[in-house]
Amino acid sequence: MIEKQRPTARNILDAVVQAMYEAQEPLDEGLILVPPVFDVLLHPKAYQDLKSLVPRIKKQAKRRLDAELERLNRRGSEEGFFRRAAHQALRWFSAERYLRRAYGGAAAYERAGEAWSIDIGVTAEPDAGLDYLAVETDFAAHAQTAFKGRPTVNIRRRTVVLPDGRFETVLTTDRPAPPLTPGAHRLPVPRPAPPDALARLTYEDETGRRVFYMTTSPIRIGRRDAGNDVDLALHALPDVSREHARIRRGPDRAFAIKDVSRFGVTVDGEKIHPGDREDERAGWHPLPPKAEIGLANVVFITFEAL
Repeated sequence: MIEKQRPTARNILDAVVQAMYEAQEPLDEGLILVPPVFDVLLHPKAYQDLKSLVPRIKKQAKRRLDAELERLNRRGSEEGFFRRAAHQALRWFSAERYLRRAYGGAAAYERAGEAWSIDIGVTAEPDAGLDYLAVETDFAAHAQTAFKGRPTVNIRRRTVVLPDGRFETVLTTDRPAPPLTPGAHRLPVPRPAPPDALARLTYEDETGRRVFYMTTSPIRIGRRDAGNDVDLALHALPDVSREHARIRRGPDRAFAIKDVSRFGVTVDGEKIHPGDREDERAGWHPLPPKAEIGLANVVFITFEAL
C-alpha cells in the first residue's frame, strides 16, 4: 500500500494556477475574466507542516498568477498579429464577413478584482486524506448582503488535485459570509480534539467554517442571541431558533437528536419529528455515528462520533 504524501508548496502553486485556468469566464467577445479569489484547502496535518511557509507560498502564488496573466495577454497579442496577417492574405479569396468571424481579434485576459486574494486553510471535508489539495475560486471576496430573505448561495469552482496528478474541477455552493475584519482568517485553523471529546461537529455559519467538539451530554444548539445560553451558538438567520436542536449520548455510547425548533431538523436529508421541549425523555431520534444535520435548511452540520 502506497503511503499518502502531503502536498508540497510547489503542488499548491501549480494547483492555484490550474484553478485560474479552470475558472476563466468570457465576459465579451474580446474579454475573458479570471478570478481574483483563491482558497486553498488542505488536510489539518498538511496545514500544520506548511504553516510557517504560508506567507511565502501566498506571495509566490501571486507572482505566478501575475506571470500567467501576462503570458496569456502576450500570447493573445502575438496571435492577433498572425490573425491580421492571415486576414490580409486571405481577403482576396473569402467573403469579408467570414473572415471577421474566423479571424477576429484575440481576447484580452483581465483579473476581475483589484488584487489577488489567497487564503490557505483546512478543509471541512471529513473524509479528506493527508494528500488532499483543493482550490476554490470566486470572482468576489465576499457576497453582497443587500438582499432580503434567505442568503444568496454563491456558486464557486473547486479544483481538486487527484491522486494520479490530474485536476478535476466541480461546481460547489457556498453560503456567503459577511466581510472579514482586518487580519481575520476565512478558513478554520486546525485545533486538536480535546481528550474528553465525544463528537466533532463541523459547520459553516455566517462567520465561516467552524469546528465544535462535544465534550458533555446533552448539548443544545441554537442561534446566537443576547442572553441565549446554548452550547453551540450559531451566527445564522432567524429561521434557526434560539434553541433549535439537542444532541445526547446514551449509556450505550449511541447518540440521539431532538428537534425543539420552529422550522425543523433533518438528518441525512430526512426530516425528523419535533419533540417536546419540556419532556427530556421523549422525542429523541437515533443519530448515526456520521451524519449531516440540517437546521431549517439554513445551517448544515457534519456530525462525527469520536
